[in-house]
Amino acid sequence: MRALNIATILRALCLMGTIAVAWPAPLASAQDAPLGATLRQENGFLRVQAKGREVRLESLIVRPEGVAGRLPLAIITHGRNSSSLSMGDLRATRYATLARDLARRGWLAAVVMRRGAGQSDGPLPSLTSCPAPDIAGSFGDDADDIEGALRILQARPDVDGQRVILLGESAGGATAMALIRRKPPGLRGIINVAGGLNLEGCTERGQDALVAAMTAWQGPDTVPQLWIYARNDELFPPPLVARMRKAALDAGADVRFIDLPELKPRGHIAFLHGQARHLWLREMDASLRAWGLPTLPSDRGRSFHAKLGLTTRLDAFERYFSGPGERAMALSRGKKQFRYWFGTADLETAKANALRDCGAVAPDCVIAFENDRFMLE
Repeated sequence: MRALNIATILRALCLMGTIAVAWPAPLASAQDAPLGATLRQENGFLRVQAKGREVRLESLIVRPEGVAGRLPLAIITHGRNSSSLSMGDLRATRYATLARDLARRGWLAAVVMRRGAGQSDGPLPSLTSCPAPDIAGSFGDDADDIEGALRILQARPDVDGQRVILLGESAGGATAMALIRRKPPGLRGIINVAGGLNLEGCTERGQDALVAAMTAWQGPDTVPQLWIYARNDELFPPPLVARMRKAALDAGADVRFIDLPELKPRGHIAFLHGQARHLWLREMDASLRAWGLPTLPSDRGRSFHAKLGLTTRLDAFERYFSGPGERAMALSRGKKQFRYWFGTADLETAKANALRDCGAVAPDCVIAFENDRFMLE
């Protein structure tokens, strides 16, 4: 399994000056969800069974409109810390932009807040602790929540329950890995971003327990996984990640590893960090294609580059299409120049910034793309 060094890509992006800071029916395929389709958002709750009682979990669901068949399912889940008060302040809407990124790729994306987080029923499950931490055994309640949510969502008439991926950050990534040993039907892959569990005041034993959890959770029959960690992750530094990865691979797991460059202000926020997401979404697209799952067509950027008569900067042009929303591209056909912004709070900001930057090099700039929608036809 290879690690990708993409610091060069990040430097190139920064030099561009265009990065935003920031029921029953035939099965649907990636092509059935039209690129540029309107998205529909549902805010609500999932009622799952956990330890013999009904638990209400806060959820946010985003899907593309205009698709008659069933959509593949992407479940997104969050990290955690030891404070029940701060966990209660979380909301599913925090992850809405990522859910929209998945929906634009043809998925029904569901953000699921586990017990004790956001508006979900509590209490917050207790963490393992020193002197004998058992991380592998401490994620049972979290895995129960996601497994219960998975069953509810698979029963939706607009979901293809045989094509499911889980995306998790930090403890959410660990939750996803804890769940794969249960082999839930339909699970096809894991996107683990900065996944793990940090035990305060228990650094060495906690790290050993996390490595042991990788051995317990992984195996030669587990689904393929994409792991993404930044080099300056303050909770899971490279030596620890290397140990975790080795443990997983030694257990027989199929793990593709992405080595993100250092992020500012800190590395552990890669999941929603604008520049980092621009990088890891592109790697996610590559993994989804390898797993035979829907995502953006690999030739989309090249096709439009040729259609618009552009002759240079193909790689920079292609990167637009995997970028996080909200995003827009401005184009000068006269000077064959383009500029784009991504990761803004709203589409109007992305359009205004792209037009401003393009206008600095050409007088005839117009908006060519609004997110995935081509505007010049």
